[in-house]
Amino acid sequence: MTPTTSVLIRRARIAAIVVALAGCRHPITTVTPSGVSVPIGDPPPSFVRTTSDARSTRVIDVRPGLTKPVAFKLVTDALSQLYTVDVTDPRAGFVMTTWQASFKRAGIPDARYRTRIVARVLGDDWSQLSVRVDANWQHVDEWDIGYDSGILDQTVSDLTLRIGKR
Repeated sequence: MTPTTSVLIRRARIAAIVVALAGCRHPITTVTPSGVSVPIGDPPPSFVRTTSDARSTRVIDVRPGLTKPVAFKLVTDALSQLYTVDVTDPRAGFVMTTWQASFKRAGIPDARYRTRIVARVLGDDWSQLSVRVDANWQHVDEWDIGYDSGILDQTVSDLTLRIGKR
């Protein structure tokens, strides 16, 4: 076989592979723990792109009678059960977790998606707690900014059970 013939054969094989791949109609997907099929290159379905704090923040009414130290400890303990608490300021009533790869594909954390939780008390009497879940999705070499609606709903639910009005 001449060198020209082997080059032509190699090119024909590459062309056949390209044609076969182009014929694939369904993208490669993974299944989330909740059973949702997500394409490999997409952010999780709970990611909401936004820069609006109003959409990404929830407010919990704190149960009357809870002292500031007790309320702060309950919030910090609740967050530290599932996350690593990075910053705390008991006098200001502020807690923030580290950025974490919180979405898994095929059981492996996806480093392109990260979340953190920020909780802060509102008012001098600490009657309310604001909760926000920041989320970033790395798209090529930039980060899309938003929040994670699933983690936000779960965190607000957990904290409402611990410190919310009954």
